[in-house]
Amino acid sequence: MKFYSKHLRRFSPLKPHLRTFAAFSLTEVVIAMGVAAVAFTSIIALFPLGLNMSKESYESTQAALIAQTILADLRDVGSSKSGGKLIQIAGGNAISTNNYFSIPVKFDKGAQNDRYIYLAYNQDIRTDSSNSPIMLRPIQYKYSQNGPAEPPWWDGTNGPILLVKVSIKHSFLLGGPAGTNTTTNPQRVDVTVESPASAPPTNRVQYIFTGVIHSQ
Repeated sequence: MKFYSKHLRRFSPLKPHLRTFAAFSLTEVVIAMGVAAVAFTSIIALFPLGLNMSKESYESTQAALIAQTILADLRDVGSSKSGGKLIQIAGGNAISTNNYFSIPVKFDKGAQNDRYIYLAYNQDIRTDSSNSPIMLRPIQYKYSQNGPAEPPWWDGTNGPILLVKVSIKHSFLLGGPAGTNTTTNPQRVDVTVESPASAPPTNRVQYIFTGVIHSQ
């Protein structure tokens, strides 16, 4: 007599065996997400720092180029034949009264020797190039010989990108008695570039460059 239980199952060699697969627990997933969040937060925080460094590098480069251009114009020997040094005050490059201003450099020893010129620079698109690159060019100026009186637009309300102050002073009084023309004295030039122009004066970054020019 044979006895079969209805609960018994026949074994089939073709049926695959059940396997147990490993998986992450909820605690491990939460820890991994926390580590990733901290890493991404640190990386994202570096982007504003990189942008600020790139902006400061661009501004310092532009300030150095502006100061180099101003000093080169003031050192031009040919411009001193008219009794003054030419400095660019407008966007055009043509040597004319509309684009350049003549700063007197020959004074008597007892006269006021300090000269100040204030410039506002803005972005200008070149019209003589197909790519139309953007350049910084002066858009406004003020000249003062009686003292460092800043113009009303020095607060940046007229929309400039950079503000530039050029001061010219005699560094040494050489040759000739008092009252004679000081035509060969070296003169100190300080070029101060302030940025951003729209910020209050106390919050601007200043780039200061110093050079020496001669009256002849």
